[in-house]
Amino acid sequence: MAKKPKSTIESAKVPSVLAFNRKIEPSDALMQFGLWGDKNDLSAWENIDLHEKRNRGTKSQYGVPDEEKTDPNLVWGDDARLPFEVDTLKVFFTVKFLGNIAEPTTHNRPEFEKNLKEKFQIYSTEIGFLSLAKRYVYNLVNARFLWRNRLGAEQISVQIKNGETGKIWDFEDAYQYKLNEFDLIEDAKVLEIAELVAKSFSEDSYLLLEVSAFAKIGEGQHIFPSQEMVMDIPKGQKSKYLYEIKTKQGSCAGIHSEKIGNAIRTIDTWYISKVEDSPKPAIAIEPYGSVPTRGEAYRTSQTDFYTLLIQWLDGSEVAEQDQHFIVANLIRGGVFGGND
Repeated sequence: MAKKPKSTIESAKVPSVLAFNRKIEPSDALMQFGLWGDKNDLSAWENIDLHEKRNRGTKSQYGVPDEEKTDPNLVWGDDARLPFEVDTLKVFFTVKFLGNIAEPTTHNRPEFEKNLKEKFQIYSTEIGFLSLAKRYVYNLVNARFLWRNRLGAEQISVQIKNGETGKIWDFEDAYQYKLNEFDLIEDAKVLEIAELVAKSFSEDSYLLLEVSAFAKIGEGQHIFPSQEMVMDIPKGQKSKYLYEIKTKQGSCAGIHSEKIGNAIRTIDTWYISKVEDSPKPAIAIEPYGSVPTRGEAYRTSQTDFYTLLIQWLDGSEVAEQDQHFIVANLIRGGVFGGND
């Protein structure tokens, strides 16, 4: 077998300095309350306030000594619920899709950028962005971004609005769009939005979508904003802080933009699973397929982003689904440099 030219090998190396901007930029999400029948009345929705709760519970963690098992577990933290007069949670955010995917923010190897842009142009022309775009849009219409708020809702509907043209797409039953069955996407409205997203990726254009989800969860029911990470909390002090957004109408319970973005990019069903699940659970696009909530990294052996990227750039044959994974990581953005 002929050896690859040194120039090809050099241009395939990952630079020690390498970063890309995100190409999917969601806002934080507002959490409001109202009635299911008022979904189309913008004036009918009010911000959900946080309030504190102090409870005296019991200890349930593993390994508690016998002499402490009857000691109280004092809990002090933020809480959020719907008022008893309403039955529906509204979650609203905007999301921006951008182009220039193969343009590094910074790097220290010019030949790498040149090679990457050449490969990216081939991907753009021969494969295209529609497959990825459909998966991203599908995670909007199935309301994956509601996370725990999605569980147990009687009904969920999603409304997506084009921020530039004002066109609105209504999806009355988010549950009919399954969380892990991307290959079955044939919905005309999903395809229409996906074509706009694909266009923003390929033509370096700008697309802003306004997304509203309505979950009928019941009067007075618990809702789940994002929780803030607080380090080194003194014993006996407040230990749970929920995320709050300041608006003109006052404070409002919210969901972090990072959590919204994670839901949108939960499209990786191309990884190799140790368990034969059907359909395979989707995981978020991450270089190593890391899922902290499961204590697992699904792409650690020859299928991680860096291994596939180097193979792609040095001219080796890379499957189409692996090319999707590579490009999705560039869309994700981040600091990718390391050992040169």
